[in-house]
Amino acid sequence: MSVSCLECGYSVTEPICASCVTSEIEIWLSGRRIKKEILKEINNKFKLLLKEVDSLDYVLLPSKNIWKQSIMKCIRCRKEMHLMCFYCVSNQASRIVKDNLVDKWSIENFDESFNIKPYDYQLKEESSFMHNFV
Repeated sequence: MSVSCLECGYSVTEPICASCVTSEIEIWLSGRRIKKEILKEINNKFKLLLKEVDSLDYVLLPSKNIWKQSIMKCIRCRKEMHLMCFYCVSNQASRIVKDNLVDKWSIENFDESFNIKPYDYQLKEESSFMHNFV
């Protein structure tokens, strides 16, 4: 059975939740010399992103099957996932980071560390989801 992302419409092939994605980026950010106000802004936008992802309803599939077992769980934390793929979450989280970092070296290092560029595809034009964070 294939589960599709509500944002891009592609199949969810890497079930890693938004919380795990942003946690990895926060760990990376903590090891950098970044002004506290910039970190605070990034973290606030991550909270908004997580809140928005958490609010997604399971409109395509019910979240529970007849045996009361979750259909999709994060492979890292084992929590139930919402229907937004790793790539969409990573893409949006990386945009939040890049929009707030001013140092070109930090942005290049971020790209190398998270290898986001292969997944930097255009989201649907009619989607208003990203407009909440940029």
